[in-house]
Amino acid sequence: MDTVVYVDVLLFINTIMTYAVLITTEKLIKRSAKVLRLIAASFIGSLFSLLVFFTADSFIIRLLIRVVSSLLLVLAAFSFINRKAFFKTVLAVILVSLVYSGMMILIYQLFRPPNMVIVNNVVYFEFNPLILLGSTAFIYILITVFQKLFRERIKNTVVPLSFTVNGSEYSCIAKIDTGCNLTEPFSGAPVIIVDTSIFKIGDPLHQRVIPYSSVGNSSILYGIKAEQVVVDRSMIEREIYIAATDIRSDHIQAIINSEIVR
Repeated sequence: MDTVVYVDVLLFINTIMTYAVLITTEKLIKRSAKVLRLIAASFIGSLFSLLVFFTADSFIIRLLIRVVSSLLLVLAAFSFINRKAFFKTVLAVILVSLVYSGMMILIYQLFRPPNMVIVNNVVYFEFNPLILLGSTAFIYILITVFQKLFRERIKNTVVPLSFTVNGSEYSCIAKIDTGCNLTEPFSGAPVIIVDTSIFKIGDPLHQRVIPYSSVGNSSILYGIKAEQVVVDRSMIEREIYIAATDIRSDHIQAIINSEIVR
């Protein structure tokens, strides 16, 4: 018996799945996006599910469609920082969507849910919300667990650090510290602590107060947003704050929040 495909149901299902792809991408690459932009991008992405009504036997055509849809999704969901960050996000969206498609195909092959159709990598259920939400949640949890289990584990590592503040560039030796989770409280941006022998906060108008606590001690630091940060010769494509204090070490002049390089 043939399954009747309803356009409104098809768009709704694929809006939810596209939203899951975007929030998974957001989590993996440590980029933030506004909820309204994610919802709008999800609906745009769902429009590509209408390809279920067309046949596309060519692998090149299917790949081109996926690339174009990913470009539009990233433009709609995430702000444009620079070309490198943009194409990195596009690649992440493509990979995550491939994982979701692959997992949906696996679920279909293993369990043969009734009235489930996959055509041109477009998923359609006739319509069981529990199957849809359960499958999407399962895949999201699986990807999250996979990320935590298999992502590169960052040990306390000494690396070269350079950063630019107010047009001036500074360089030093820094430690990537897995125990440092210091962030600027308003933006949530991670903070690098630099010894005052290397860098001192000058202009008080652009300072941010950053609460700081360690074992048996709490205080505040003053930080300023960096214009550019390079860790171990890799440009960091996100907002970073530099805070200055006395580190009191003969070997390092800065401490890097490990979240920056994950």
